[in-house]
Amino acid sequence: IVDNNSPFTPNLRDIINDLGYSYDYKRYSEIKLEELGFENLPWFNKVILSGRKIGSSSINMANSTLVKYCYSRTIPILGICYGCQIIALTLGGSLRRLEAPVKDYDHVTVKCDNALVFGKQRIRVFKSHKFCVSRLPACLDSVGESQTCPNEILLHRDKPIFGTQFHPEVSGMDGKSILANFMALA
Repeated sequence: IVDNNSPFTPNLRDIINDLGYSYDYKRYSEIKLEELGFENLPWFNKVILSGRKIGSSSINMANSTLVKYCYSRTIPILGICYGCQIIALTLGGSLRRLEAPVKDYDHVTVKCDNALVFGKQRIRVFKSHKFCVSRLPACLDSVGESQTCPNEILLHRDKPIFGTQFHPEVSGMDGKSILANFMALA
């Protein structure tokens, strides 16, 4: 779990613990970019990028480098809120600022069954953000949408790369299910 100063990271850690998984926790500033050389073996087998409260170039650099590393090694990665946005940006997408910040529960329409959400056409989620992914890179598909964001759940077409614009770690059972499905990936 990479903590990008999200106020919800404790919730994320609690859910992963409740699901029975062990994990390493690192703040973004503890990610040693020099250890992510392509010749080095990774010290992790999955990555969850948390949201963030305040933007910074050092957070962007650490997360973007980690996205590229996971992409090149086909390591599963889940980006939450900001994490979703940095995945899209790193892979060639763009963001837009929302007319008004979103901080509330909302419903997301699930367009098709996928690795994160299956058997449900609508989920209840918590959102807290000022930006959303506006243009997807060619390698990502949107499989979830809401009235405020057309790209609520993102999947890479060929790699285990996922993003949720919302915060599954504070979205009740629907969110816990998403995190369980991600953690269960081989």
